[in-house]
Amino acid sequence: MARLDLTGMSSREVNRKLRELIRTENHIEVFNPHSIHNFATALVGEGVITVHGSTGFYTGGFLDSPTLIIKGNTGWYTGDNMMSGEIIVEMNTGSNAGPSMVGGTLLIKGNSGSRAGWGMKGGNLIVCGNVGRWTGKMTLGGRIIVLGQVGEGIGESMYNGVIHTLDPSIEDKLGGNVRVVPIADEEKREVEILFKRYGIEQSVEEFKSVVPKIYGRHEYVLFKPTHKMRQQ
Repeated sequence: MARLDLTGMSSREVNRKLRELIRTENHIEVFNPHSIHNFATALVGEGVITVHGSTGFYTGGFLDSPTLIIKGNTGWYTGDNMMSGEIIVEMNTGSNAGPSMVGGTLLIKGNSGSRAGWGMKGGNLIVCGNVGRWTGKMTLGGRIIVLGQVGEGIGESMYNGVIHTLDPSIEDKLGGNVRVVPIADEEKREVEILFKRYGIEQSVEEFKSVVPKIYGRHEYVLFKPTHKMRQQ
């Protein structure tokens, strides 16, 4: 296990050090993050990074394979364009969590702000608390699960994907081009697997699903990037 103290380090220095450490260390403990922005952006590799404190904007952007455990809050754009891996936020996030996610899982144990999952293409976004307005706007794929209440305009202009919600007032909060349907049996099984993995105790039977009214309004091809480590 490696220990990394971020006191006095810039975002560029932090990410350079993380890229070095993750090549040889299975677990990295990070201290004194002081809500640093751009933490662990474009980080590729296996391993677990545990942050003792809060991070700022763009935490885990373009993440590919590592697991980030944030024992605090994160700012806006957590998991921006996340490719794979896991981000587990023990407290709350700012707005725009998980925008344009391609894969992986972003778990928020507290609340999240507005526009969570905007433009998602794949992966799982799980919010154990409440979310703000326009959650899941313009999603192209993936799954959003909200255990608390949702704001207005949920699912606005969804093309594809699904939002599972427990909010009893969901019918009054829908955006355009979406409808509410019962959660499907296959979806129940998939959500149960996720809940078991992350220790979430919640029956899946009570969920409703927000899906597009009209599928295929626009044709699109999901971008699947390949990665090659840059020589340092």
